[in-house]
Amino acid sequence: MKRTLPILFTATAASLLTFTALAQDNNPPKSDRPDYGRDRMVHPMPRGDRLHSAAKASDVIGMTVKNYQGEKLGTVEDLAVDVSSGRIVQVILSTGGFIGVGDRLSAVPPGALHHDVTNKVLHLDANKEKLRSAPEFKTAKWAEHCDTEHLSAVYTYYGQEPAFKFIHKGDLNDGSANTSSTRNADGTWNKARMTGERQWMIPAARLGQIQKASKITGLPVKNMQDEKLGTVDNLLVDVQAGRIVAVIVSSGGFLGLGEELSAVPPTALNFNASHDTLQLDATKDRMSAAPHFKADQWPDFSQPMYSDRVYRAYQQEPYFTTNRMTDADNTARNVRDRNDRTLTPLDQGRSQSDTDTTAQIRKGILDGKDMSIKARNVKIITNNGRVTLRGPVSNAEEKRMIGDIANAIARSENVDNQLEVTVKND
Repeated sequence: MKRTLPILFTATAASLLTFTALAQDNNPPKSDRPDYGRDRMVHPMPRGDRLHSAAKASDVIGMTVKNYQGEKLGTVEDLAVDVSSGRIVQVILSTGGFIGVGDRLSAVPPGALHHDVTNKVLHLDANKEKLRSAPEFKTAKWAEHCDTEHLSAVYTYYGQEPAFKFIHKGDLNDGSANTSSTRNADGTWNKARMTGERQWMIPAARLGQIQKASKITGLPVKNMQDEKLGTVDNLLVDVQAGRIVAVIVSSGGFLGLGEELSAVPPTALNFNASHDTLQLDATKDRMSAAPHFKADQWPDFSQPMYSDRVYRAYQQEPYFTTNRMTDADNTARNVRDRNDRTLTPLDQGRSQSDTDTTAQIRKGILDGKDMSIKARNVKIITNNGRVTLRGPVSNAEEKRMIGDIANAIARSENVDNQLEVTVKND
């Protein structure tokens, strides 16, 4: 496997070279399992234009981490996150008892992990020896282990580009044409006016304020008029992209929505000066009009079209695109998508009914126990109640199963199953 050369900084050149050597000496043996790490090594930082998955942070914390040989390496202790930029900075692993040592924490770049949604496990391309030699993470030294030097060492050790890729070295506006940001009195940025890549960067001065995901749950959410809008119920995270997809706010009793939950883009939020409250620049009426859902009927946030509605409701630019719902392999195979007379994901209906239909079908596919990667990535296009299924699947049985799921939700007379069976391996 090719390994991208790390970016070395003069001040830490010697230590980074040491970590790189350790990474090369501890390569795990090859296996015939799918190589989920290949794309990460070509693009060390997640490409940021694709929504991989959306899992509750409360489900990810405690999740088992295995290597591709099926060995258990540990469990997720917590996530180190920066809400204002929507970034997962590090995934903290507890490896005690699994790698032959006592209780021990270590940090892993989120891009080094692959979330196996079907089996509810995270995969890390490492053996036990590599994990034993990884930089240790100590909760008592949280701020120290979230500084640029530690992050650089951790990212380089796992063959990822250092965190400097998305961390701003300075706090001042660089004057770029696509940036229009102002600084608040408490030192935070007014992101409502910030556009482009800067929206997703973390100022170096804010690294010391990186939070545990588990500690954010329960925090109050207020608007700029100091009116309480609700409390944080959970975070939705896309681990391998290193992103917070949305902050889930329980607003029952404050907005007259009963027990319903609201999804808010992380970049629409800022901490107050004392870091005990999240602030949202939105009125109660705007939040009431934005997408919300019942606590026992969560939408499929892995569906880009639905998550895009959440971001647009709060006038935020999503980090993902909504016109690429599948892997590049699917796009390459479907020549029809380049013909402007045929349906493409851009033709997805914007109505609530069409969006919900697509989301329900996607959820049914993702819930399937034996679906291949191809099957989980097929295109689902709903327009005026009519569903078109596109893309390659591994066998005729998968085509039939996906068709049955769509037929049950949208009725067979409204489903056009154009899935193609391919014998090509995933």
